[in-house]
Amino acid sequence: MAFSVIYDACVLFPFEIRDVLMIAATTRHFTLYWTDAILAECTGNLIEDGRATKENMNRMVADMKALYPYATIPLADYENLIASMTNQAKDRHVLAAAVARGVDVIVTTNLADFQPAALDPYNIEAQHPDEFVRHVLDELPEAFVKQFRKRNDTRRTYALKNNKPQYTDEEVAEHLAKAEPKMPMTSAYLLECLTKYSK
Repeated sequence: MAFSVIYDACVLFPFEIRDVLMIAATTRHFTLYWTDAILAECTGNLIEDGRATKENMNRMVADMKALYPYATIPLADYENLIASMTNQAKDRHVLAAAVARGVDVIVTTNLADFQPAALDPYNIEAQHPDEFVRHVLDELPEAFVKQFRKRNDTRRTYALKNNKPQYTDEEVAEHLAKAEPKMPMTSAYLLECLTKYSK
């Protein structure tokens, strides 16, 4: 059954988690949304943290928007809803955007900022990325593994050209259990799927 999802800024900040969430999106199992405010928060934090340059972030956002040209919810579509949201103040813009598009799931690590009392009137659920990706894997394991391997092939090619460490698909999957935020369910099930759906 098709459903829609909005990615919160906090799940786009860690590289490993953003990567696996974008892989999940390539299965086309769900409709993906974000806002310019969400992307600005993510990229701003990465630049401030010293993990990326403004040029790199501009390129990343351009690539994301090119891949999903209809994912960005315009501010004009949800701005008037922000004040009426009852979740944590700093994340009301996220819920307002979700409401404006009738989104089913908000993927976030800040579950405390999206209490059921604020979400239930709109039939929206907040899910940790581990729970969310595990669900996508359960629904479309072969498609997910195909995209996961494809993405890792691209990363290994880049690493080889730039004399950087190369990692196997299994090593990348194992790392998800150790990355922040930790994704132990996704890691364990993905390792099973990599064995089941071999190249």
